[in-house]
Amino acid sequence: MLRNCPSRRAVVSGILVGCLGLPLDRIAQAAAQDDTKSKAANQQASAMTPTEQLLHSTVQIVCETTPSNLSFGTGFFFSLFPQGGQNVPVIVTNKHVVAGANVGHFKLTMQKDDGSPDLQNFIDVSVPNFPTKWIPHPDPAVDLTIMPCAGLLQELTGQGKKPFLITLDPPLVPTDAELADLTPLEDILVVGYPNGISDNAHNIPVFRRGITATPVYIDFQNRQEFLIDAAIFPGSSGSPVFLFNQGTYATRAGVTNIGTRIKLLGIVHAVMLNSVSGDIAIVPAPTQARAVVNSQVPNNLGVCLRASRVLEFEKILVQNGFVPPAGYKIRADPSQP
Repeated sequence: MLRNCPSRRAVVSGILVGCLGLPLDRIAQAAAQDDTKSKAANQQASAMTPTEQLLHSTVQIVCETTPSNLSFGTGFFFSLFPQGGQNVPVIVTNKHVVAGANVGHFKLTMQKDDGSPDLQNFIDVSVPNFPTKWIPHPDPAVDLTIMPCAGLLQELTGQGKKPFLITLDPPLVPTDAELADLTPLEDILVVGYPNGISDNAHNIPVFRRGITATPVYIDFQNRQEFLIDAAIFPGSSGSPVFLFNQGTYATRAGVTNIGTRIKLLGIVHAVMLNSVSGDIAIVPAPTQARAVVNSQVPNNLGVCLRASRVLEFEKILVQNGFVPPAGYKIRADPSQP
């Protein structure tokens, strides 16, 4: 198994495990259904290359404020509390992606009998009262929200529908020591749906390459954020940003390694805009493409929340009554031994 690629155990076959509409005291019960995952799906994921896995780690989020007014964003699947073959998978995106939506829509790729993704067979899922299904980060300055979704996919499983997806997990998020081993300039991969673009015939996202524009290990403007040099367009909000090396790569100490290195560095949440007067502003990454007076233009700098902010949702869920697996250590809780 390649190191630093999405965890094989986090493959969800048949259910988008999480808890739409479930109270916190039932999340564990719903998440336990992840044990019903098929061996065939795990084998299929193990046979995939890391980039093939990343194709199935995101989902396009389409928000409907009115039937004729749609906005687009990106979400990705993430497993909280992974231990003992169980976890609490969620969808992660930005708060501003889902704000104000009456109905949310997902398109999920189905799974073949052999456990492989059926790239031309999808199911459309509509979620009413969309913003109420999300758990926002309590800090107003942190533009992140999660949707636990076991209840939804348990229902799909009961209907004989098996989505195929890959969830990312906490080991993919760099530790402080791993961040300290990075250089200011690193290669990145952004996965998502810029301008709402995807391969609709196969339900797969768009890959975009770029570089870090500020060191990931330094808090940009004293926030747990960093900049990337990559084109960010409407629909990119919520896109995961990966450290991505294939072939050879060097550590901060100059040690050359051969292989593949993938880490979840952050989540796109805003863009830098340059006004015609020369002023620079940071604004949420747009979710809609619309005609505007061309007084501000993007300068190809995206603003990313550090991925460790996603891990804070474990502590948030515990504070709201969720009981983690026995012996599980929450990385975002320094009070734990």
